[in-house]
Amino acid sequence: MNKEQPTNSNILTPCPPKNSFVIGSWDDEENFYAAIPCGNGLAIIHKGVTIKICRNTVSAKNYIEKHQKRRNKS
Repeated sequence: MNKEQPTNSNILTPCPPKNSFVIGSWDDEENFYAAIPCGNGLAIIHKGVTIKICRNTVSAKNYIEKHQKRRNKS
């Protein structure tokens, strides 16, 4: 009979949680984006709506840059 204590192995992961970030000025709501942790990725929020979930910080920043350019053209 095994009498070992079960372990919580997820606390031993070497990857720290992703940090959130914002791009733009709080006063300029047209160009204000926030990226917050959501599951295993980052949810990009613009005008209070989640517009995309990206896998990492680099892809989130790239998507925000493309979204800003697309909005400025119209």
